[in-house]
Amino acid sequence: MMAHPLCALGSPNQRLPSQGHGIRHILVCLDRSPRSELCLAYALSLANTFGSAMTLLHVMQPPDEGFGPHTTDALGWEISRQEASAYLERFEKEATGSSGRRISVRLEQGRPAERIVALTRELGADVAVLGSHGESDETEWSLGTTAQHVLATARSSVLIVRGNMGARNFAPPKRILVPLDGSVRTESVLPTAAGIANAHAAELLLVHVVAEPIPTSVLVSPEDLELARELATRLESRATRYLESLRDTVGREVASVRILVARQADKRQFLIELSEKERIDLIVLSAHGSTCNAARPFGSVTAHLLTHSMVPLLVLQDLPESRLCHEGEADERHAPKLRASYPPECV
Repeated sequence: MMAHPLCALGSPNQRLPSQGHGIRHILVCLDRSPRSELCLAYALSLANTFGSAMTLLHVMQPPDEGFGPHTTDALGWEISRQEASAYLERFEKEATGSSGRRISVRLEQGRPAERIVALTRELGADVAVLGSHGESDETEWSLGTTAQHVLATARSSVLIVRGNMGARNFAPPKRILVPLDGSVRTESVLPTAAGIANAHAAELLLVHVVAEPIPTSVLVSPEDLELARELATRLESRATRYLESLRDTVGREVASVRILVARQADKRQFLIELSEKERIDLIVLSAHGSTCNAARPFGSVTAHLLTHSMVPLLVLQDLPESRLCHEGEADERHAPKLRASYPPECV
């Protein structure tokens, strides 16, 4: 009989996979906004943890042509190019001094979202780091237009950085939230989360949410409601044992691991409120969960958190691009090797 794909994570006597197969290449998107400095700080933190290569990217966006004749200001464009080049050079020196490794830079021209996605694929970057808003994107919406467009077409893992502080205000994460639904995919991010927690002596909070039965026109009779609530209670008990097992395993790598089983009608909103209540510094989660739809780059819970959470999110893509480009349901029993995490190892 074939071993379960999560046997390495299911046994408290088994150590987590080594960090040698993790985040190898990080693309850092810089746009001259104050949030760019914070993006660089987060990227450097990841690079120092996993020994990753880094590429700094700045995209020069041509002025809108609008209607009628358009004359390119060659001198003005060259001045802007030199300024952008100096801007990248400043960040390159800062990153090189902080990491001690050679940093690559790319100055691109075009639409920012398109160039970010294209360069991520060209470089084979494991993670693209970008701010939730750009230089001219400070709106009431929780995500700016560039971030929205990148997420709509991205096929890689992403780190969305929130906040508008400079790098001098960056503080390593001390409380990391990992939502788990019992699937292979959500568990697969645990070694990455553990690596980050280890590097910064952070606490991991493992969370599983059980759906609270809600009376509807279908679930209406007292007998059916009672049966549904009995099942939810049973699932709570099973979920507690499930998280305890994972805590025993992850606890061999991380000093502080807490677990929480909650019973809520709205799982997505609960995770947002929990991250605020617990003062979470970073959320680490997989792009898809148990009901993985390979036609979408992110599942419903992940997409909701990306859109509405005010906490930085590291979303690890669990599907290769070839699977994401086609319709169809992914089979979690045969989850492919993760591109920005550590796939579970079987014995």
